[in-house]
Amino acid sequence: MDKLSSLKESQKLQKNKISSKNAIFYVVLFLIKKKTRGPGLKLIHVIWSHFFAPQVMTKYKLRIRPVVQVDHPLDSKIPFRPQFVSIYLSFTHFWIKSVAFLYREFGPKTLPDIVTFLNSLSSLYYESAKVYLQVQSTTNRPRFLGNFYFKVIHLFDPHLHCIPSLHVGIVGLTYEYINSVIMKFASPSSDYQPEIDYLWRKAVLITNSILFIKQHSVNCVSAGLFTLSSNDFGVTRENAHQIIDALFTGTGNTVKDSEELREYIRNLYEKFNREHEKKPSAQVLVEFLHSYSVN
Repeated sequence: MDKLSSLKESQKLQKNKISSKNAIFYVVLFLIKKKTRGPGLKLIHVIWSHFFAPQVMTKYKLRIRPVVQVDHPLDSKIPFRPQFVSIYLSFTHFWIKSVAFLYREFGPKTLPDIVTFLNSLSSLYYESAKVYLQVQSTTNRPRFLGNFYFKVIHLFDPHLHCIPSLHVGIVGLTYEYINSVIMKFASPSSDYQPEIDYLWRKAVLITNSILFIKQHSVNCVSAGLFTLSSNDFGVTRENAHQIIDALFTGTGNTVKDSEELREYIRNLYEKFNREHEKKPSAQVLVEFLHSYSVN
Protein backbone atom coordinates (compact mmCIF):
# COMPACT_ATOMS: atom_id res chain seq x y z
CA MET A 1 0.00 0.00 0.00
CA ASP A 2 1.46 3.40 -0.99
CA LYS A 3 1.58 6.31 1.47
CA LEU A 4 -1.37 8.14 -0.06
CA SER A 5 -3.61 5.06 0.20
CA SER A 6 -2.25 4.40 3.68
CA LEU A 7 -3.21 7.92 4.75
CA LYS A 8 -6.78 7.48 3.53
CA GLU A 9 -7.13 4.12 5.25
CA SER A 10 -5.59 5.36 8.47
CA GLN A 11 -8.22 8.04 8.97
CA LYS A 12 -9.92 5.22 10.88
CA LEU A 13 -8.99 5.11 14.53
CA GLN A 14 -6.38 2.52 15.36
CA LYS A 15 -4.35 1.69 18.40
CA ASN A 16 -0.73 2.78 18.44
CA LYS A 17 1.96 3.17 21.07
CA ILE A 18 2.78 6.82 20.39
CA SER A 19 -0.36 8.89 20.92
CA SER A 20 -0.88 7.82 24.54
CA LYS A 21 2.58 8.89 25.74
CA ASN A 22 2.72 11.69 28.34
CA ALA A 23 4.71 14.49 26.69
CA ILE A 24 5.36 16.50 29.87
CA PHE A 25 6.66 13.46 31.75
CA TYR A 26 9.17 12.68 29.00
CA VAL A 27 10.32 16.29 28.67
CA VAL A 28 11.25 16.18 32.35
CA LEU A 29 12.83 12.74 31.96
CA PHE A 30 15.02 13.74 29.03
CA LEU A 31 16.10 16.94 30.78
CA ILE A 32 17.16 14.86 33.80
CA LYS A 33 19.09 12.28 31.77
CA LYS A 34 22.72 13.26 31.23
CA LYS A 35 22.91 12.27 27.55
CA THR A 36 19.83 14.20 26.48
CA ARG A 37 19.98 17.16 28.90
CA GLY A 38 22.50 19.19 26.91
CA PRO A 39 20.82 18.79 23.49
CA GLY A 40 17.42 19.41 25.09
CA LEU A 41 18.48 22.64 26.77
CA LYS A 42 20.22 23.74 23.58
CA LEU A 43 17.00 23.21 21.63
CA ILE A 44 14.99 25.27 24.13
CA HIS A 45 17.57 28.07 23.86
CA VAL A 46 17.54 27.98 20.05
CA ILE A 47 13.72 28.07 19.91
CA TRP A 48 13.70 31.18 22.09
CA SER A 49 16.69 33.00 20.60
CA HIS A 50 16.12 32.21 16.91
CA PHE A 51 12.34 31.93 16.68
CA PHE A 52 10.46 33.79 19.41
CA ALA A 53 12.87 36.57 20.42
CA PRO A 54 13.31 38.05 16.91
CA GLN A 55 9.52 38.23 16.54
CA VAL A 56 9.09 39.90 19.92
CA MET A 57 11.80 42.42 19.06
CA THR A 58 10.05 43.33 15.81
CA LYS A 59 6.62 43.46 17.41
CA TYR A 60 7.78 45.95 20.04
CA LYS A 61 10.02 47.84 17.59
CA LEU A 62 13.22 46.90 19.37
CA ARG A 63 14.69 45.78 16.04
CA ILE A 64 13.60 46.81 12.56
CA ARG A 65 13.43 44.14 9.87
CA PRO A 66 11.41 44.04 6.65
CA VAL A 67 8.14 42.14 6.98
CA VAL A 68 6.51 40.68 3.86
CA GLN A 69 2.84 39.74 3.51
CA VAL A 70 2.93 36.28 1.88
CA ASP A 71 -0.75 35.53 1.33
CA HIS A 72 -1.66 34.11 -2.09
CA PRO A 73 -5.03 34.28 -3.92
CA LEU A 74 -5.24 30.47 -3.73
CA ASP A 75 -5.46 30.73 0.05
CA SER A 76 -9.03 31.99 -0.41
CA LYS A 77 -9.93 28.58 -1.88
CA ILE A 78 -9.05 26.91 1.42
CA PRO A 79 -11.97 27.14 3.85
CA PHE A 80 -11.35 28.35 7.36
CA ARG A 81 -11.88 25.30 9.57
CA PRO A 82 -11.31 26.29 13.20
CA GLN A 83 -11.80 22.69 14.35
CA PHE A 84 -8.27 21.99 13.08
CA VAL A 85 -6.72 24.25 15.74
CA SER A 86 -6.12 21.40 18.21
CA ILE A 87 -4.29 19.44 15.50
CA TYR A 88 -2.20 22.54 14.71
CA LEU A 89 -1.24 22.95 18.35
CA SER A 90 -0.33 19.28 18.73
CA PHE A 91 2.88 19.52 16.69
CA THR A 92 5.19 19.87 19.71
CA HIS A 93 3.51 16.99 21.53
CA PHE A 94 3.76 15.02 18.28
CA TRP A 95 7.55 14.97 18.15
CA ILE A 96 7.99 14.64 21.93
CA LYS A 97 5.63 11.64 22.09
CA SER A 98 7.40 10.10 19.09
CA VAL A 99 10.77 10.34 20.82
CA ALA A 100 9.23 9.01 24.03
CA PHE A 101 7.91 6.01 22.11
CA LEU A 102 11.41 5.20 20.81
CA TYR A 103 12.87 5.27 24.30
CA ARG A 104 10.04 3.34 25.92
CA GLU A 105 9.84 0.72 23.18
CA PHE A 106 13.52 0.08 22.36
CA GLY A 107 15.28 1.25 25.52
CA PRO A 108 18.48 3.21 26.28
CA LYS A 109 20.13 2.06 23.05
CA THR A 110 18.00 4.68 21.29
CA LEU A 111 19.54 7.59 23.24
CA PRO A 112 22.20 8.37 20.57
CA ASP A 113 19.41 8.49 17.96
CA ILE A 114 17.31 10.72 20.20
CA VAL A 115 20.27 13.07 20.65
CA THR A 116 20.74 13.19 16.87
CA PHE A 117 17.08 14.04 16.44
CA LEU A 118 17.20 16.85 19.02
CA ASN A 119 20.30 18.27 17.34
CA SER A 120 18.54 18.06 13.97
CA LEU A 121 15.62 20.07 15.37
CA SER A 122 18.07 22.74 16.58
CA SER A 123 19.71 22.77 13.15
CA LEU A 124 16.31 23.18 11.48
CA TYR A 125 15.61 26.23 13.64
CA TYR A 126 19.06 27.63 12.84
CA GLU A 127 18.55 27.10 9.11
CA SER A 128 15.11 28.70 9.17
CA ALA A 129 16.46 31.65 11.15
CA LYS A 130 18.86 32.42 8.31
CA VAL A 131 15.73 33.64 6.55
CA TYR A 132 13.88 35.09 9.55
CA LEU A 133 16.77 37.28 10.66
CA GLN A 134 16.91 38.92 7.22
CA VAL A 135 13.26 39.08 6.18
CA GLN A 136 10.25 38.25 8.29
CA SER A 137 6.89 37.23 6.85
CA THR A 138 3.26 37.15 7.89
CA THR A 139 -0.25 36.38 6.64
CA ASN A 140 -3.75 37.67 7.28
CA ARG A 141 -5.42 35.45 9.82
CA PRO A 142 -9.06 35.72 10.93
CA ARG A 143 -9.81 37.25 14.29
CA PHE A 144 -11.61 34.15 15.52
CA LEU A 145 -11.33 34.76 19.23
CA GLY A 146 -14.39 32.86 20.44
CA ASN A 147 -12.21 29.79 20.91
CA PHE A 148 -9.72 29.48 23.79
CA TYR A 149 -7.03 27.98 21.56
CA PHE A 150 -7.19 30.89 19.13
CA LYS A 151 -6.95 33.34 22.01
CA VAL A 152 -3.73 31.63 23.10
CA ILE A 153 -2.31 31.68 19.56
CA HIS A 154 -3.07 35.37 19.03
CA LEU A 155 -1.74 36.28 22.46
CA PHE A 156 1.59 34.44 22.29
CA ASP A 157 2.35 34.13 18.58
CA PRO A 158 3.55 37.38 16.94
CA HIS A 159 3.06 35.61 13.59
CA LEU A 160 6.12 36.99 11.82
CA HIS A 161 8.00 33.81 10.86
CA CYS A 162 5.79 32.22 8.21
CA ILE A 163 8.43 31.42 5.57
CA PRO A 164 9.75 28.83 5.96
CA SER A 165 7.07 27.11 8.03
CA LEU A 166 8.66 25.29 10.96
CA HIS A 167 5.42 23.38 11.51
CA VAL A 168 5.89 21.81 8.09
CA GLY A 169 9.59 21.19 8.61
CA ILE A 170 9.31 19.71 12.09
CA VAL A 171 6.49 17.27 11.35
CA GLY A 172 8.16 16.17 8.11
CA LEU A 173 11.44 15.60 9.91
CA THR A 174 9.67 13.76 12.74
CA TYR A 175 7.95 11.34 10.39
CA GLU A 176 11.05 10.53 8.34
CA TYR A 177 13.48 10.29 11.25
CA ILE A 178 11.32 8.37 13.73
CA ASN A 179 10.30 5.99 10.95
CA SER A 180 13.97 5.36 10.13
CA VAL A 181 14.76 4.55 13.78
CA ILE A 182 11.82 2.15 13.96
CA MET A 183 13.19 0.41 10.86
CA LYS A 184 16.61 0.28 12.53
CA PHE A 185 15.50 -1.43 15.74
CA ALA A 186 12.28 -3.25 14.90
CA SER A 187 12.32 -6.84 13.74
CA PRO A 188 10.11 -7.14 11.84
CA SER A 189 9.18 -3.51 11.20
CA SER A 190 5.68 -4.63 10.17
CA ASP A 191 4.95 -5.11 13.88
CA TYR A 192 4.98 -1.30 14.12
CA GLN A 193 2.74 -0.49 11.17
CA PRO A 194 0.15 1.24 13.41
CA GLU A 195 2.90 3.56 14.71
CA ILE A 196 4.27 4.23 11.21
CA ASP A 197 0.75 4.97 9.94
CA TYR A 198 0.15 7.26 12.90
CA LEU A 199 3.36 9.20 12.22
CA TRP A 200 2.44 9.66 8.57
CA ARG A 201 -1.18 10.60 9.29
CA LYS A 202 -0.23 13.18 11.91
CA ALA A 203 2.50 14.74 9.74
CA VAL A 204 0.01 15.28 6.91
CA LEU A 205 -2.86 16.40 9.14
CA ILE A 206 -0.69 18.97 10.94
CA THR A 207 0.54 20.28 7.58
CA ASN A 208 -3.08 20.55 6.44
CA SER A 209 -4.03 22.30 9.67
CA ILE A 210 -1.72 25.28 9.17
CA LEU A 211 -3.69 26.09 6.01
CA PHE A 212 -7.15 25.35 7.40
CA ILE A 213 -6.74 27.66 10.40
CA LYS A 214 -5.05 30.32 8.23
CA GLN A 215 -1.78 30.43 10.12
CA HIS A 216 0.16 30.00 6.87
CA SER A 217 -0.12 30.45 3.13
CA VAL A 218 0.37 27.84 0.42
CA ASN A 219 3.73 29.59 -0.11
CA CYS A 220 4.80 28.63 3.39
CA VAL A 221 4.26 24.91 2.79
CA SER A 222 6.52 24.92 -0.28
CA ALA A 223 9.16 26.87 1.63
CA GLY A 224 9.00 24.60 4.69
CA LEU A 225 9.43 21.45 2.63
CA PHE A 226 12.20 23.08 0.60
CA THR A 227 14.19 24.05 3.70
CA LEU A 228 13.80 20.51 5.00
CA SER A 229 14.79 18.63 1.83
CA SER A 230 17.52 20.98 0.60
CA ASN A 231 19.62 20.62 3.73
CA ASP A 232 21.14 17.65 5.54
CA PHE A 233 18.05 16.40 7.38
CA GLY A 234 17.61 13.03 5.67
CA VAL A 235 14.47 14.13 3.82
CA THR A 236 14.48 13.79 0.04
CA ARG A 237 12.59 15.61 -2.71
CA GLU A 238 10.63 12.41 -3.23
CA ASN A 239 9.59 12.50 0.45
CA ALA A 240 8.48 16.12 0.03
CA HIS A 241 6.38 15.25 -3.01
CA GLN A 242 4.71 12.42 -1.09
CA ILE A 243 3.60 14.91 1.56
CA ILE A 244 2.33 17.35 -1.08
CA ASP A 245 0.42 14.57 -2.85
CA ALA A 246 -1.30 13.66 0.42
CA LEU A 247 -2.51 17.17 1.26
CA PHE A 248 -6.30 17.69 1.20
CA THR A 249 -6.99 13.96 1.07
CA GLY A 250 -8.96 11.79 3.45
CA THR A 251 -12.26 12.25 5.22
CA GLY A 252 -12.77 15.82 6.47
CA ASN A 253 -9.67 17.19 4.74
CA THR A 254 -10.77 17.60 1.14
CA VAL A 255 -11.46 20.92 -0.58
CA LYS A 256 -13.01 21.68 -3.97
CA ASP A 257 -9.80 22.92 -5.61
CA SER A 258 -7.42 20.48 -3.94
CA GLU A 259 -5.49 19.53 -7.09
CA GLU A 260 -4.94 23.17 -8.06
CA LEU A 261 -3.64 23.85 -4.56
CA ARG A 262 -1.30 20.84 -4.60
CA GLU A 263 -0.05 21.79 -8.06
CA TYR A 264 0.85 25.30 -6.94
CA ILE A 265 2.66 24.03 -3.84
CA ARG A 266 4.47 21.43 -5.96
CA ASN A 267 5.52 23.92 -8.66
CA LEU A 268 6.78 26.52 -6.19
CA TYR A 269 8.69 23.83 -4.31
CA GLU A 270 10.42 22.79 -7.55
CA LYS A 271 11.11 26.42 -8.45
CA PHE A 272 12.98 26.77 -5.16
CA ASN A 273 14.95 23.61 -5.93
CA ARG A 274 16.00 24.89 -9.36
CA GLU A 275 17.28 28.12 -7.84
CA HIS A 276 19.05 26.13 -5.13
CA GLU A 277 21.33 24.63 -7.78
CA LYS A 278 23.24 27.93 -7.75
CA LYS A 279 22.34 29.45 -4.37
CA PRO A 280 22.11 28.40 -0.71
CA SER A 281 18.58 27.50 0.34
CA ALA A 282 18.23 30.44 2.71
CA GLN A 283 19.26 32.88 -0.03
CA VAL A 284 16.62 31.39 -2.33
CA LEU A 285 13.88 32.13 0.22
CA VAL A 286 15.22 35.57 1.15
CA GLU A 287 15.23 36.59 -2.51
CA PHE A 288 11.72 35.16 -2.93
CA LEU A 289 10.49 37.31 -0.05
CA HIS A 290 12.23 40.44 -1.29
CA SER A 291 10.64 40.06 -4.70
CA TYR A 292 7.27 38.62 -3.67
CA SER A 293 4.16 40.19 -5.09
CA VAL A 294 0.76 38.72 -5.82
CA ASN A 295 -0.49 39.45 -9.32
